[in-house]
Amino acid sequence: MGFAGRFPLTLLGFAVLATSCAVSAGVRTERADQIVSPADDATFIPVPDTVPVGSDPATTDPATTDPATTATTDPAPDPTTPPPLEFDPDAIDFGIAKPAREYDEFLLAALTDLQRWWDGEYPTLYGAPFTPLEGNVYAAYPERPDDLPGCGTPRTTYDDVREFVAFYCGQGDFVVYDDGADGLLFELAANFGPATIGIVLAHEFGHAIQQRSGALNRSLPTVITEQQADCFAGAWASRAAGGESPGLRFSDLDVRAGLIAMIKVEDPLGVSQLTPGGHGSGFDRVGAFQVGFQGGAAQCVGLLDQPLPLTPNQFRDLDERRSGGDAVFGFGENELLGFIPDDLNRYWDIELQDRFTEFDGLTLESAAASDEVACDRLVGQFDLGAALCADDGVVYLNEPKALELYREVGDFAVGYLLGVSWAEAVQASAGSTLTGEERVLNADCLTGAWVQTVIPETSGLLPQPRPEERTVSVSPGDLTEAIQTVILIGDIGSDDDQLGTAFEKTAAFRLGVLGGLDACTL
Repeated sequence: MGFAGRFPLTLLGFAVLATSCAVSAGVRTERADQIVSPADDATFIPVPDTVPVGSDPATTDPATTDPATTATTDPAPDPTTPPPLEFDPDAIDFGIAKPAREYDEFLLAALTDLQRWWDGEYPTLYGAPFTPLEGNVYAAYPERPDDLPGCGTPRTTYDDVREFVAFYCGQGDFVVYDDGADGLLFELAANFGPATIGIVLAHEFGHAIQQRSGALNRSLPTVITEQQADCFAGAWASRAAGGESPGLRFSDLDVRAGLIAMIKVEDPLGVSQLTPGGHGSGFDRVGAFQVGFQGGAAQCVGLLDQPLPLTPNQFRDLDERRSGGDAVFGFGENELLGFIPDDLNRYWDIELQDRFTEFDGLTLESAAASDEVACDRLVGQFDLGAALCADDGVVYLNEPKALELYREVGDFAVGYLLGVSWAEAVQASAGSTLTGEERVLNADCLTGAWVQTVIPETSGLLPQPRPEERTVSVSPGDLTEAIQTVILIGDIGSDDDQLGTAFEKTAAFRLGVLGGLDACTL
């Protein structure tokens, strides 16, 4: 986000790590576009210690067992323990030299379930029987002999697969994924759990569905088929989260990992999603995943003809490209903490006047610790970065935390936190009766509505008229930074009901961005 013609606020901490799969529109045998190597300073969203897929993080600590009782009494079944995995041992061609991975059986179960699921879904959606892959799903790793089939070439090497991470090949009708210990998928599984790889493979399976439905024979931009494949992956993840996949049960952490996986494979900043091989920004990809998760595979079918809107991903001038799209962290007029509060006050003053509600505007003050905040009614989470003092119209910025987020995620991490603080004041001014988690999620929606009005008109993607005095605009990466921030601060479990889970907060924010203020409660 930027001021007066400059559009900083980009994706700083999450440099693109990979662009997996992709089949270019109309070319049935072409593999993915080349992935972009991770930046040296790329960071990861911190998560709790990895837990097994389907487990509840609150119940994974081993319980103390009394040997005297277990010797004579069979233990009662633990409802929090995931059921045994059910899988076809031949669902993946592992080759003869594969190092064992902790996630091998999970991937077998995931692919077995994908086959079972599409056996039922495909006839319903497309009116024809589903035909299994003519080829196979192959694990690629450095130790594997040269026995991977070629995709338009005599054979596929491990270096080919490492370059693409995972891909579906229409010529031969097969899928290959990188199983190397130094590969991105291994890293994702180690940091976020094996559900991330399952979702990547569900995406690739989506391309096999497109091959069968004829979608890959159409002259469509790559990003459109990628969007549908992301949607199919979300629909399958919803099946696993809903307990409909025998032996698989995704927890809230696994769904959260799915959002992370979408962000990890976004397009590089500065590149149009409509270029051949485009996959979409992190915001775009998370949105397609959520459409499938919430609406099922049937909702994904229509995306080829009515795709989801895309958000700006190209720099608009040389200055923006040189800056990487980042505003200066400071309180000056043209600096991040100067122009964002000013624009929020202008936006809400205009909107609330139109709704016959007064809004006096807020001021921003900095504090280094909570004991520096003099307020009896602090609304929000100061420890997370910002909170509103309901008595005096002041938003208190936790400057050390805000600076940490600015450096690790990007400047719109801070912009998002300020947006939700202003949104809370707006709800109070409008006399909102919402409470608890519902009120917090509505603040996410209202923040998205503000963001919608500062998306550049020249993007041609989500054009919104802005009053001439509004001089702030978002830049590539801003919306993804907001998603990263809600992943960081959202409730871990859906039963926590405090701030909303990462999935719920993302959905609420996207609702405001795409639907505007009328989509929120005010």
